[in-house]
Amino acid sequence: MTTQATNLDVNLTVVQRNVDLTFSVPEGQTLALLGSNGSGKTTTLLALAGWLIPDSGHARLADTVLFDCPAPAAKPRVWVPAVDRGIGYLSQNHHLFPHLSAHENIMYGMDRAGIVGRKARKGKAAEWLERVGLAGYGKRKPGQLSGGQAQRVAIARVLASGPRLVLLDEPLAALDVEAAPAIRQLLAEVLTDHTVVLVTHHQNDVDALADRVHHIDPQGPTRPTAL
Repeated sequence: MTTQATNLDVNLTVVQRNVDLTFSVPEGQTLALLGSNGSGKTTTLLALAGWLIPDSGHARLADTVLFDCPAPAAKPRVWVPAVDRGIGYLSQNHHLFPHLSAHENIMYGMDRAGIVGRKARKGKAAEWLERVGLAGYGKRKPGQLSGGQAQRVAIARVLASGPRLVLLDEPLAALDVEAAPAIRQLLAEVLTDHTVVLVTHHQNDVDALADRVHHIDPQGPTRPTAL
């Protein structure tokens, strides 16, 4: 039987958090993880990002094994450190460095994308600021930006690092109702052709961003559903 090649394959369990799920994301698509509070959505993102070691399971991104954990009491056979995974993480909090300008925040991490030299990185940061609708805001620090503007800079910073996988953890939850639609549309535009795992509680996010949906079932793994 021929199976569809996928860019991301995940199987993991975290017993203490009652997480047990399996899913795949085809290259260039967005999978929305849906489930009640405490169902393991953010736990899954943390494991993929490299910030939490699951009890067991594996994750493969294209030809790279991110982790291979055989059993709760055993040392992982493979564990790629977070800094080496090539993964971008965007949450509802922008986590910008308050002492750095918008330009400098976006430039942070560009080495991973192979962009070296201050002039080249500053030029690329300016391109990203224009792309997210903030041309001319490069010298402003996070404290001089609105919540929506800061999230735009955070989006640019994540994507400017050239991530192989993007993780979105409720990226619009902290925005007011006026700012959220514009940021949602921006994400839909800039994430085209990226492989993405999205955690959200909002159907508007699913409708605008997701190609597939995976409902986390507390009773066991379920199959992703294409939209």
